[in-house]
Amino acid sequence: MIWQSRHFRNRNFWYTWNLLNFAIDGLFDWRVSGREHIPMEGPLLVASNHIALLDPPYVGSCLRREACFVAKKELFAFAPLRALVESYNSIPIRRGGWDSAVFRTVRKKLDQGWAVIMFPEGTRSRGRGFLPPKPGVGMIARQSLVPVLPVCISGTDRPLPQLLARRRPLTAAFGPAMSPAEVGSYPDDKSGYQGLSQAIMDRIKGLSAGA
Repeated sequence: MIWQSRHFRNRNFWYTWNLLNFAIDGLFDWRVSGREHIPMEGPLLVASNHIALLDPPYVGSCLRREACFVAKKELFAFAPLRALVESYNSIPIRRGGWDSAVFRTVRKKLDQGWAVIMFPEGTRSRGRGFLPPKPGVGMIARQSLVPVLPVCISGTDRPLPQLLARRRPLTAAFGPAMSPAEVGSYPDDKSGYQGLSQAIMDRIKGLSAGA
């Protein structure tokens, strides 16, 4: 699917998005369910499980709207990856945690109506199933009071030869978004952030049967 550049604020993202979609379409068997749940306009926090390096571009390709990503700073230091990461509207985060600058940047993007993709687990699960969520995604959601869209993905951690052979598909299952009112029902404190992160993670887990 080729989208016109007018749908995107960042022309480099438009080029990269279409190139990745062309590559995924041509190389892999990928299946997406629940796209009817994706709001195509307005601020949106997209929360996904995290199993492989392919996850950020894969979720972005499935989303069908321009988005920002939170990415480890180490990716920006590696020249061959830096151009790709920057073209994909990535927000750098230091290894081991969030800082106030990252929170401000994400909040600003949401205030401007962007979709922001985050991974509540904070790191790849590496075949260990679902990891306990970090409070960061809950804090961002609670303080921003935006819809939170859960998505569960599978298959991105398989060896490349298996993916190219199309033995099993890459999948993504989107669920109904958590409303701002529901997000706002959690306390605006540390325990509330952790509880909200867990609720978001539970929604992701609940989609695993369709992923």
